[in-house]
Amino acid sequence: MIMNDRQLKIMRSQLDRLRSELHEFNEIELARQGVDPLIISAQRESLAERLADLEKQISKYMSLSSGSVKSFIPSNIEDIGQKLIEARIAQGLSQKTLGRRLGMKEQQIQRYEQEKYQTANLARVAEVLEALQLKFVASLDVREQPLFDEVPSDVSRRARFDLAKLPLNEMKKRGWFSNIQLPDRATEAPEDEELAAIFLSQVPEVCSVPSLHKQHVRAGSKQDPYALLAWKAQILRKARKAATSFQLGQQPLDIHAVKKLISLSATSTGPVDAIECLRQHGVILTFERHFESTHLDGAAMLLNDSVPVIGLTLRHDRLDNFWFVLLHEVGHIVLHRERGLKEAFFDEEQAPLTDEVEKEADEFAKRAFISDELWKRSFVRFTTDHQQVRHFARERGIGAAVVAGRIRRERNDYTLFNDLIGYKSIRKLMSDAGLWRAA
Repeated sequence: MIMNDRQLKIMRSQLDRLRSELHEFNEIELARQGVDPLIISAQRESLAERLADLEKQISKYMSLSSGSVKSFIPSNIEDIGQKLIEARIAQGLSQKTLGRRLGMKEQQIQRYEQEKYQTANLARVAEVLEALQLKFVASLDVREQPLFDEVPSDVSRRARFDLAKLPLNEMKKRGWFSNIQLPDRATEAPEDEELAAIFLSQVPEVCSVPSLHKQHVRAGSKQDPYALLAWKAQILRKARKAATSFQLGQQPLDIHAVKKLISLSATSTGPVDAIECLRQHGVILTFERHFESTHLDGAAMLLNDSVPVIGLTLRHDRLDNFWFVLLHEVGHIVLHRERGLKEAFFDEEQAPLTDEVEKEADEFAKRAFISDELWKRSFVRFTTDHQQVRHFARERGIGAAVVAGRIRRERNDYTLFNDLIGYKSIRKLMSDAGLWRAA
């Protein structure tokens, strides 16, 4: 969302640049350079989607700035912050002016608005309402049912599943219930099922899915849908925390971003650096162990229906698996943002491929690192020589683990190149960076 005239100016500049890039986009020249047709098509679609999104944001800001909007109705408590921002813009007030009215610095207002006032207490929200001269109308009705009954019934009704089938013991063991916000009226410790209901109710993206089975689980993969749902909720909770802690970049996730990500596979700290690289392009990457009842490697989904999120389990602690699964999920974001990303794609690397979108994401991951034409021309796919693999990888500017992993998969021989695939290196790397907890 555009929050001030400075951002409007930046967005308009980006809009002009994107229009120019789209106008000058040369598929023939990219193909001549050896870029895979699938990636070329994805880049064009990405440019077009980014262009449409910027036009929508600018249009909304201009509509608010016109002063024609007088009423701001939040759909829930979390939406109040968004409406406060819209009200300020509609009144023609800058963040600096609002800060002056509140006796605060402009930077503090910017932080509040970036977080949509989620870190502001009720007293501060009341002060902002007064500064904006807004009349606040609310209705709080006492429910007739017991304290926790409404949460399980609401969650179950909307998502159509049985809370008792969730992996409650494991969720509790991992500490997922320790920091959830309980209703103020709670007078006694709730049961695990009740805690799980509250846990899920605080993740709107999970509750808004019309059906438990409206999840894109890789065909042929035997997954416990209830474990997947719980895992998805935790990934989104982590992603929401990251979104309020760090500024997400506005750069498009285009071919240049993919190339930058791929080049990181050749560096020793590449997996950690990939987090910041994706963040610069508006994508959140986070981690959570899989449940024993699943064979999950990764997933792609949306936070707040707008922010792409990639969750990885690090189930296979190898560099080749990390990079392939990561690029597979990036492929879902680039190729399938309008075709199911809201419900999420759940992926197991070695599951059979019968779903067309999964085939597309697999092809995206393979071709992003090495084009089909180059791979077919190269004899490295037949080698057992470690030095040849390293030499080929250096020439391509990618990690040797990626090349070794592709050879292993295509030959279905997982005894090859064990010293090249970075076995037991990812979890340690993430643990050292404070991004992974073993238990």
